Amino acid sequence: GDSLSLADISLAVSLNSATLAAAKPSDGSVLGEWQAMMTPQIETPSTASGGGSGVLLNGPAPPVENKLYRRNRIRIKEILASNEYLNQTITVAGWARTTRNANKGQLLFVELNDGSTGESLQCVLDAEKTEGFAECKNSGGTGASFQFVGTLIPSQGAGQAVEVAVTTGKLLGAVYGGDLEGLEIGGNLYPMSKKAHTLEHMREHAHLRPRGRVHAAAMRIRHAMAYATHTFFHNNGFLYIHTPILTGADCEGAGEQFAVTTLLGSDHLKPGVTLPVHEPPPPEDPEKKISKKEQKRLAKMAAKEKKNVDPTKPVEEKVIGAVDYSTDFFGKRVNLTVSGQLNV
Repeated sequence: GDSLSLADISLAVSLNSATLAAAKPSDGSVLGEWQAMMTPQIETPSTASGGGSGVLLNGPAPPVENKLYRRNRIRIKEILASNEYLNQTITVAGWARTTRNANKGQLLFVELNDGSTGESLQCVLDAEKTEGFAECKNSGGTGASFQFVGTLIPSQGAGQAVEVAVTTGKLLGAVYGGDLEGLEIGGNLYPMSKKAHTLEHMREHAHLRPRGRVHAAAMRIRHAMAYATHTFFHNNGFLYIHTPILTGADCEGAGEQFAVTTLLGSDHLKPGVTLPVHEPPPPEDPEKKISKKEQKRLAKMAAKEKKNVDPTKPVEEKVIGAVDYSTDFFGKRVNLTVSGQLNV
């Protein structure tokens, strides 16, 4: 084809010296044909610096253009970081932190946040200039999601340096908090509002915590700390090991609190679920006598089983009356991992 894969590059590096020493492009050999085919696509650092368009065998890699994923919008973080987009038409999208009407309902101010930064971008919608104004106005307020297309201009009011004069507004998701059934657009019963919320309130609505300023800031700090930690160990030759979430190993008894089983069934409301247990062995008949031949056979079987026991594996202890996990998904008791170190 017209592209070069990692496999091609690896092969070129491995055989480059061999082909240069043992074959020429015109000698008709297999290596020669391969060299003739690959030479136009591979450059050495010295020839690449002269304006070629090949692949460097060493040195810094050329910039890669991501063709698999492209944003159809500009992140608010990038907009507020510089004046690059000033007086240009941009597309932004996100959730409304606050909305307010002005000029007798002819203006709509939306404080938009997309999660890329803790700061918000003010977007101004005009009833006479903005397409989709009525739909955006009837959004339910805080928590609604929008996509705006407009011009980034210096802000005319205090509190922000720039704002977006919206020409086209699109309501992506309204807030249905106007009634208990969730059928009416409105924010009366929506958990989020313009005011700040207590941590207890946000804990009751955990799925909305990233929308709050406190939790969003805490998550960004955790991200920065985790990134710095991983970068430090990566640069010093360590590997990050993903330990299993589920394990049969118990660490200091802590795993007993978080058992995982399929024996309870899929219906968590079904009453009277009976778990299988280890039954006691049937009672022996005192009047039944065992012949010497049978005694020898049983003794030989017991010795054979004892000999086949692997000393490196734990012995499964069957306690009479305890839960029998042999029919469970994993065939034994499994808990949540409480010690990744023990697994490693």
